[in-house]
Amino acid sequence: MENQELPLMQAIEEVDNRILDIIELYRAIWPKFNNTPVNPVISNLYNAYKANGKLADHVDKGWVKR
Repeated sequence: MENQELPLMQAIEEVDNRILDIIELYRAIWPKFNNTPVNPVISNLYNAYKANGKLADHVDKGWVKR
């Protein structure tokens, strides 16, 4: 991230976008990833995406601050 003064919600959205880009890249390289070593990687990335969404919810509610 180039700008350290990026607003928190914008930074969280940027992380979301990057996680989704990585997931799409893995799926493009391995379209049939089920039951392969790639499957847990994609699952972990998806879990990180969901957790980042929960973080965004907490920030939006004011429960988490920078």
